[in-house]
Amino acid sequence: MRRTVTDYEQCFMDEIHRFPVSELPKLLKLLRSFKEEFFDTDRQKEEDTKLFWKSFGSWKDDRSAEEIINEIHASRVSKRINELRFENWV
Repeated sequence: MRRTVTDYEQCFMDEIHRFPVSELPKLLKLLRSFKEEFFDTDRQKEEDTKLFWKSFGSWKDDRSAEEIINEIHASRVSKRINELRFENWV
């Protein structure tokens, strides 16, 4: 059986009528919160993007780019060279 909008509206109303009157403001607040979460996706995407970019810190270093690159190159070790060195010892 396929439900119509009217069927869903009736289900909502039945559930709402079971709530104590004192709790209806909370229910309304919850409903509005869900509505924002589901339908305000553009704002959420923008906030997510800002949070993503904020997670990257800035790079602070007194060395020049050339000094940093030279350090990176100097720290590299070829796996093949290490294998050859190991074979010589065996």
